[in-house]
Amino acid sequence: MNGRRAMRWGAVVSVVAVLAAVAGGSTARGAAQEDYTLRIGVVVPFTGVQAVFGPAYAKAAGLAVQQAKAALARAGVDVKLQIEYADTNTTPEGSVNAARKLISKGADCILGGLTSGNSIAIAQAATVPAQIPQIGPNNSSPALTDLKDNGYFFRTMPSDTLQAPILARLIRQELGAGKTISLAGRNDSFGTGLLPPLKRALEKVGMKTQGPLLYDPTATSYNSEAEDIVKGNPDAYVILDFPANYAKVGSALLRTGKFNGRKLFVAGGWPSTIPDFIPAASLEGARGTVAGSVTGTKAANAFDKLFASKPGTKQRQTLDSNNFDGAMICILASVAANSSKGSDIVKQIRRVASVPGRTYTYLNLAAAIKALKAGKDINYEGVGGPVDFDENGDLTAARYNVYTYKDGKQAVIRQLRIRT
Repeated sequence: MNGRRAMRWGAVVSVVAVLAAVAGGSTARGAAQEDYTLRIGVVVPFTGVQAVFGPAYAKAAGLAVQQAKAALARAGVDVKLQIEYADTNTTPEGSVNAARKLISKGADCILGGLTSGNSIAIAQAATVPAQIPQIGPNNSSPALTDLKDNGYFFRTMPSDTLQAPILARLIRQELGAGKTISLAGRNDSFGTGLLPPLKRALEKVGMKTQGPLLYDPTATSYNSEAEDIVKGNPDAYVILDFPANYAKVGSALLRTGKFNGRKLFVAGGWPSTIPDFIPAASLEGARGTVAGSVTGTKAANAFDKLFASKPGTKQRQTLDSNNFDGAMICILASVAANSSKGSDIVKQIRRVASVPGRTYTYLNLAAAIKALKAGKDINYEGVGGPVDFDENGDLTAARYNVYTYKDGKQAVIRQLRIRT
C-alpha cells in the first residue's frame, strides 16, 4: 500500500474522517470484565476502479467506532477499540495484501472488500486461514453463499439470486413484455454471478435476450464490444460494471450513435451522483436496482445527520451504512464474547445481530452493551435495516431500492422488501 495512505491505529485521517482509539468493555453471559483492545481493520478502495466509494465507506466505519466509544463509556465497560485502514486498489491482489497487512498488525475483525471478487480473495487467502471474522458490506455474488469460509464470512448485502428476479420484473414493468434486452458485463464474479440468473429471470417473465457478452474489465478499449452490445438495436440494455471502467464502456457505446442512458438498466452499488469521469449521456435516465438501506427510521435519519456533521467526506455512497453496521456487529460480538479473539467473536455474531433477543439500534447502544454484560441476547438492528444472518452468513431478509438517475443524481423510485 502506498505510504501516503498508511494509517496508524487510532490515527486522525484527514481525507476520511476523524477517527480515534476508544475505550469500552465486554462480557460473556455475566463473565468478569476484561481489559482488552479490539482492533478493527477496514479494507477499502482509495484507488482503482471503485475509488469513488472508499472515503464514504471508511468514514462510516470510523463513525461506528466513535459511537461505540461513547456507548462503552456510558455502559462502564473497559474495552479499548482501535481502527486502521488499508487501500485495496480495487484488485484481488491489493485486497489480500491490505487484509494481510492489517491482520499482521493485530486486526481482530476485517470489514471489506467492496467487490465480491475481492472479498472472496480476502477470505481464501487472509481471514479464513487467520480465523478472523470478515463482514463484506457490498458483496452480492451467489458464490459467497457456498464459499468454504469455515463460518468466518458474513455479508450485509443480499445475494444476486434475489436481485435477478427483481431486476427482471422491473424491466418487464417498465418496457412491457416481448422486448429484447442486450446483456453485457464484466467477466468476473459480478458479471458471471448476476447475468446468467438475470437472463433466465427475464425470459421467464416474457422478455427476449441477447448475450450475455462478458468483456475483459482490464481492456483499454471497448469499441468492438460496444458494437456487439447495440447490434440489432435492442429495446434496452443491462450492463454490469463499476464506475471507473464503465466510463470507458459508456464512451464506446455513445460513439456507436445507437445508445443513450435512458435505455440502460444497472444493478449493484453505483455512485449517488454521476461522476465527472463518466459521460453523463451514458448514465442519465438509467434505471436500476440495488440492495437498499431502510429510510425514514430514527436510526437512519440520525445516521444521515451524523455523517453530515462529522469531518471527512460529505459525499454519501450507496450502502456506506453497511460498513457502519459491520463495525457495530464486530464490536457487539466482541462484547458478547468478552474477547478480542477472532474465533470467539465469530461465535457471537449471529447472537448479537439476529432474533431472538430485544432489538437495539446504535441510538441505544449503551443499553445493548449492558444487556450483553448481563448475559442477555440482543438483536442489533442496523442503520441499513435488519442484519439477521443465516448459517451461510447471508441475510435472511433483504430490501431493494429501485432508482433512476435524474439530473445527474440518484433518485429512489420505490423500495421493496423480501425474505430469503
